[in-house]
Amino acid sequence: MNQQNGNKPKEQLHVGGLIDELHDVYIDAGFLAERSGALPLALDLYEQATRRKPKSALAWYNLGDALLSVGSFEEAVSALRKAVSLSPKTTLFCYDLGLALYELGRYGEASEEFAPIVAIDPRLERASSQLVLSSLTNLALCHDELGRADEAVEILSPTQSTAVNLLYNLGRLNHRAGRFADALPYAQAASLLSPDSEEIVHLLGSILMALKREREAVEVLRRATKLNPECASAWAELGVTQARLKKRKKARASFQKARASFHKTQRLVPDDPWTYYYLACLDALENKPAKAFTNLELAIDNGFRDAEKLCKDADLRSLRRDARWRSIVERASISDES
Repeated sequence: MNQQNGNKPKEQLHVGGLIDELHDVYIDAGFLAERSGALPLALDLYEQATRRKPKSALAWYNLGDALLSVGSFEEAVSALRKAVSLSPKTTLFCYDLGLALYELGRYGEASEEFAPIVAIDPRLERASSQLVLSSLTNLALCHDELGRADEAVEILSPTQSTAVNLLYNLGRLNHRAGRFADALPYAQAASLLSPDSEEIVHLLGSILMALKREREAVEVLRRATKLNPECASAWAELGVTQARLKKRKKARASFQKARASFHKTQRLVPDDPWTYYYLACLDALENKPAKAFTNLELAIDNGFRDAEKLCKDADLRSLRRDARWRSIVERASISDES
């Protein structure tokens, strides 16, 4: 021991323990702040914890998780990557990193975080994968058998949002894969559980539209536009469905509302080409070629690039002998990269 002139041992011999204690204090205080909704304070405390102990995976994770909560996704990725590098086998850290990457649209990188977690039990066959959900279900069933049905409902009700989310995404993914008949029951079930969700009701309308069940689709899509009057795509799909039912005046009004909604919500991006395209189809059907070509030009100006659809669409048949048609097809054939 190095003691000179009767002095006590140097303080730094105890600094490590003090740093650990401060780190723990900051983590605990940050957690309490986060629980109470004081996220800025929680962020500051977690940052203090990472400075006190830079190799603490928990400190970096808590910081990243809080950044995720406030929508600071780039910073969250940085913090969570540090947490994962310090504790690569902790699935919760990988999961949050995947969420942050997903929010940034970096889907390939997000997949790399989610896939190993899913690979642990891809078919949810392990008891541990279903333990909480199964316990909740069985606890609720026990209360029901004991004659406490109201309590049983309360116990199981937290699972409803998870159920709705799963049903919605099963419907959406089947719809995107073109499996419309498979998508329908999932979307119907989700809409029954969450009838005030425009996103879910809109999906159901889109699926009915794809299945050519136009009368049902019109009613559902109309509901979607009432739930969110500024959803341009719901108005556009309502217009398409109305046009199929020969309700052209209503269809035109829906397309105009789609354009207005798009302008209101997407000011910094090009206009929506499809509303112009659909209006051109209505113009052609109503023998208004000048308006039809104007709308086709506007569709192409705003990014429409589908010459094959132009040539196959029966609604545009009356325009194909017009001298302006060839120029329209040529412009729609040119990719944006050319």
